[in-house]
Amino acid sequence: MKNIINILTSALFAAFLLIFTAAFVLTPDADFSEEENRSLTTFPKFTWERLLDGSFSSDINEYFADQFPARDMLVGIKGVTETLLLKGENNGVLLGEGGQLAVRLFDAYKSRLERTPDMDYYYTENIAVSVDALNAFAQSSDVPVTTMFPPRTVDITSSVSDYPTEISDALDVQLAETIVPEAGYIADLRKRMEDLYSHGEYVYFRTDHHWTTYGAYHAYILLMHEWGMEDGILPPEAFTVEKIENFYGTTWSRAGYKFVGPDTLEIWSPGNEDDFTTTCYTEKQVKGEDGKPTVVREVSKSFSGWLNREYLTRKDKYAAFLDGTHNEQTVFHNTETGRPRLLIAKDSFANTMVPFLAQHFDLVIVNLAGRMTDLTEYVEEYGCDRVLIVWNRANLIENNILAAIK
Repeated sequence: MKNIINILTSALFAAFLLIFTAAFVLTPDADFSEEENRSLTTFPKFTWERLLDGSFSSDINEYFADQFPARDMLVGIKGVTETLLLKGENNGVLLGEGGQLAVRLFDAYKSRLERTPDMDYYYTENIAVSVDALNAFAQSSDVPVTTMFPPRTVDITSSVSDYPTEISDALDVQLAETIVPEAGYIADLRKRMEDLYSHGEYVYFRTDHHWTTYGAYHAYILLMHEWGMEDGILPPEAFTVEKIENFYGTTWSRAGYKFVGPDTLEIWSPGNEDDFTTTCYTEKQVKGEDGKPTVVREVSKSFSGWLNREYLTRKDKYAAFLDGTHNEQTVFHNTETGRPRLLIAKDSFANTMVPFLAQHFDLVIVNLAGRMTDLTEYVEEYGCDRVLIVWNRANLIENNILAAIK
């Protein structure tokens, strides 16, 4: 009897391996995961040099992890298992009260040659390099500069996740003590969001790493006070709020907690969207009159307002704001001339602020993550009156792009 059980066990195990191997071979590689909203690793290029230095082995491991059959289902099973074991965390994501998810592990950037994966700390020297570049730019700028570092979800949700705040506090102190006044650092942004969140305000999503539109509205209020424009702040009742249900964000996809319910994405509409046009630009290299390569800018897309509603029917609903990621965009009023111009150098946290800021400024928007870092050139080209830098703290920890601004 024992031999029969051993034979059956071995046969089932072999069948399992055979089925998954066949599925892996026969299933075409996917380039993009809508579930996780990211590009997937495809089969890496083989060279003997890459094999010897270990890069091919590393890439092939990522390839197998990304292309494994039924990957999403298995990630969900792992999330349930971790919860049953009372770990309160899966894939570096905390599970707090009320289904609040918060990433706590990040790939901390130290230098061009060194990055530490899955780390809950950060390298102070990398932050210092970024701050030095910010300070130099702000001190040399001919127009006023304002800087926002939106906090990570883990920075503001300790009240429901019971996660210590020492790391978040240390980063707060370093930024507050080293950024020069000319950079216009909004130092109380984290405290404002933390206070609102602890009082039950819906300022950050439960399943995504961004702040909500309501959270972006409070960031707008802080900016207007910083700029001495508090008399022009539009009250919440000036907007019609449309609720888009069933929004699952990037943190939910990473966590694997499939039992956590969706968020509600809010569209705040001032009613004058048709008075504005968003224009998206792309750059390409062409042959100039002298026969040498030159870069030209072309319009890639243009639409009324600042929202692409097609995304509201997809998983990545947040991308409806500003049509997702573009390296260079403008949001200009169609008829009013002589409006002040604001250059926003940003990541995606700034996208939900556009409906508010467009009421006061024509907007020139550049994507820092796309390495659009020559801000002085954009100020001069578009005649901008001030600069707003919006760069969330996860980006500050995970890369050194801000160190290139000038």
